[in-house]
Amino acid sequence: MLLLASLVISLLAVIAVWLASRHDPAGSPLLTLGSLLLLLALPAFMVLPKLTVTLPAFGGAGAVGTTVIPLFGLLWLAGLALLALRDIWSHLGLHGWKRRSVIASHPRLKSRLADCRRRLAFCTAVQLRLHPTLGSPAVTGLFRPTIYLPAHAVEWNDDTLRMVLLHELGHLARRDLWTALTARLACLLHWFNPLVWVLRKHLLAQCEYACDARVIASGANRDIYAHALCDVAEQASAPRGLLAMAGRAPLRQRVERLIEQPRSTRPWLVGTALVVTFTTALALSIVRFSPAETAAVSHGAYSPAEISLRHSANPFPGN
Repeated sequence: MLLLASLVISLLAVIAVWLASRHDPAGSPLLTLGSLLLLLALPAFMVLPKLTVTLPAFGGAGAVGTTVIPLFGLLWLAGLALLALRDIWSHLGLHGWKRRSVIASHPRLKSRLADCRRRLAFCTAVQLRLHPTLGSPAVTGLFRPTIYLPAHAVEWNDDTLRMVLLHELGHLARRDLWTALTARLACLLHWFNPLVWVLRKHLLAQCEYACDARVIASGANRDIYAHALCDVAEQASAPRGLLAMAGRAPLRQRVERLIEQPRSTRPWLVGTALVVTFTTALALSIVRFSPAETAAVSHGAYSPAEISLRHSANPFPGN
């Protein structure tokens, strides 16, 4: 049942996200995030009281279903374990990568970071570090946020440095690291469903669009920000587990969106899509389909003569 619910809900979510993104590639991150949260909570829905719906029985269907369901469960557990191990390995490797970085002690970098925090009214303490092999600015740390800059960031001009720091602080202010974690957990749970991976990719791109919009809303110049974005993208590279400034979303679309100022998504469309998706998830969770238990007689398995013989047979042949 989890397989069916996952496929139906993710299909509805992909269609809704596509409709919301027709005029604006940023669409509505709330719609995509809500769909992924719903998929993440789907196993909890499965324990709700069930409403049994009887379906016509087909020969051999019960035996096939009894065999397939345990096999799917074992396959799901195996895939989940493999992906979890890969994420753990990446996380351990990220710790080694971080140890190669150094705290940014340059006065100009520290001063620009303080200015940008005041501009975004971001009060949480943020550590700024430089990494020798990093190509694109990135941010990490759910509880202890850290912004990583390439080692040559000390040579950037003030405009580029300010735009970069505003963007990374924007990710932290929007809690995009938690959003990315939610999407990753949904992919772990529904690893067999390619539509969930599509939703995750789209959500991470939407985070970049929303972060760009937040920087512009803070008063940053669009042209300067677009130039800084292009300059950073030329040497974009960052390990898994970090949100990089030049990743996740197509650079051309991000620049075009900065220039064209597309129309915002209609709130009623987002709300309707979330209601429909939630209602579908709830319906699929509480409805249990059961094949009808029909006697062999009703399917004509025995002839009338055999039925008469069975009825007239002595139930106690030894007496």
